[in-house]
Amino acid sequence: MSEKKGGELRELRELRELRELGELRELGELRELRELRELGELRELGELGGRGS
Repeated sequence: MSEKKGGELRELRELRELRELGELRELGELRELRELRELGELRELGELGGRGS
């Protein structure tokens, strides 16, 4: 029984770490998107996409 509880705690810890890694990855992607937008690349992509639809 205590072994099961230890496993659950380990799973919770792993989930928390995965969520934190996911959040860090999202922050990294947002930073990259911001940099691209500042370069004007996203605006150009948006114009191409708008023209196609």
